[in-house]
Amino acid sequence: MFYPLFIELRNRPVLVVGGGPIAERKVDSLLQAEAAVTLVAPDLTAHLKQLAAAGSIRTERRKFEEADLENVLLVISATDDVETQERVAALARAHGILINTVDQPRLCDFIVPAVVRHGDVIAAISTSGKSPALAAALKSKIESVVTKDAGRAASILGAIRNEVHARFTDPARRKDAFERIVNSGILDWISQCDDAAALQKVCRMIEGLQ
Repeated sequence: MFYPLFIELRNRPVLVVGGGPIAERKVDSLLQAEAAVTLVAPDLTAHLKQLAAAGSIRTERRKFEEADLENVLLVISATDDVETQERVAALARAHGILINTVDQPRLCDFIVPAVVRHGDVIAAISTSGKSPALAAALKSKIESVVTKDAGRAASILGAIRNEVHARFTDPARRKDAFERIVNSGILDWISQCDDAAALQKVCRMIEGLQ
């Protein structure tokens, strides 16, 4: 059983081993989280070369070495070389570093879920490594519910969070205020207005709760 967790990776060191299309996808997702990515592989895709040339990632054009694990928070092994997979996982665990080995659950300390993301709203789907295909299918279904308007709603609620805390010192009343806003059907009506109008409407709701 895996423990679901969202982790802050901004400016934190993550090692990716492998330079093919799978590694490319992993690097792109890590860069979205603003991680400090180092990639080790003898060969790189054209896209990874572009990222390296732009200074978005640091690369070592060679095979993995144990020294690559120094001061690393996480490791993602995205190579299809079985011997390298085994070696990276064993050394990472020996150094107490969490390892994800793509498509090899037994060599994983953590798994990367299928993700639906809109702004600050993130829905993560996992089958605990049993079936990535099922996770992808479930992701497609969830995408019809977690839309860009969910991200807009989260942004609006974040914008008024401090005001709600200032107006309602009692935790129960704060909870009730947020629930009333959410239960107003914000995920439906927000699609009919821009962000400024949505914020005004939510502020009027807050004032009406005084």
